[in-house]
Amino acid sequence: MTSFIIIVVIALFIVLVGFTWYRLEAYEGMERVIICVAGILISWLITSILFSISSNGMEYINEEVEHEISKILVLVFTPINGIAFMPILARIMSRLKFDEINQGEAVKQVLILMIVLIVIFMIEVMYLRNIQLGIFEVANGM
Repeated sequence: MTSFIIIVVIALFIVLVGFTWYRLEAYEGMERVIICVAGILISWLITSILFSISSNGMEYINEEVEHEISKILVLVFTPINGIAFMPILARIMSRLKFDEINQGEAVKQVLILMIVLIVIFMIEVMYLRNIQLGIFEVANGM
């Protein structure tokens, strides 16, 4: 099961980087790498925060169990969250650099994206909480 999760996570990261790389058409190689790495780090940070919010008030058997569950869920959801915003943001950045949109339009599009992401992240917090509660039920049933 662990190798399946690893394969899925690697595939998700490949999709994330591929979509983002393609959308960064206005940027050269090293700029694309830096933007992709920064986006993944931001996605990881956001996912870690969402997990912390979702696990607030939950009492794990011990800290090691919490760490393992956190590691798996954050690892799986980081590329999923990245796919939700990185290619869109990359496209906005490219369109701005190509002068297809002005800075005001770019800010408006980013604000709309942020509002949509906040809604998605609120749903994700509930989903992560339900996953953790399901893990507790399975653990208590054994």
